[in-house]
Amino acid sequence: MHKARTILYVLAGSIAIGLTTAAAQPTSDRHTWTTYVNVRFQYSICYPKDLLIPQGEAENSDGQRFLSNKGGAELAAYGSNNALDQTLGQRLSEVASSLAGPAGKVTYKVQRANWFVVSGQNGQKIFYAKTFFSHDQFKTFELTYDSSAAALYNPLVERFASCFADLAR
Repeated sequence: MHKARTILYVLAGSIAIGLTTAAAQPTSDRHTWTTYVNVRFQYSICYPKDLLIPQGEAENSDGQRFLSNKGGAELAAYGSNNALDQTLGQRLSEVASSLAGPAGKVTYKVQRANWFVVSGQNGQKIFYAKTFFSHDQFKTFELTYDSSAAALYNPLVERFASCFADLAR
């Protein structure tokens, strides 16, 4: 009986340690991440392949969309030539306006010499976008998701932003 009780205590302690470790693990690390690389515009972005499913590269090879299996999320990664000779600030305004729509709001934006970030909400959708500008090309990713899935996707935004890379720099 004493031996059985000892085994039970050891098992209970192991489970408690496992639960504590899982709770302490960053949310982004709980997913299996992989990387999409765009050869034409020379950028890459990582994404959690257990949440987002690639839809195939566009016919013109400018990028790819990824649709979620949870939380109504969509990740769009794409490049474009600066055919309209836009400044980075003009592009920021265009992306912000497109994502926020007429009734939405931008809650955060920052612009630096060769990139910008913008985020906010459009109805029940939360959005986050980052764009690089180099070699007269824009390289962008846009993440949108239902506000009901904010607990799942908000912690992942930092990982998307930090792994998004302009490979031509």
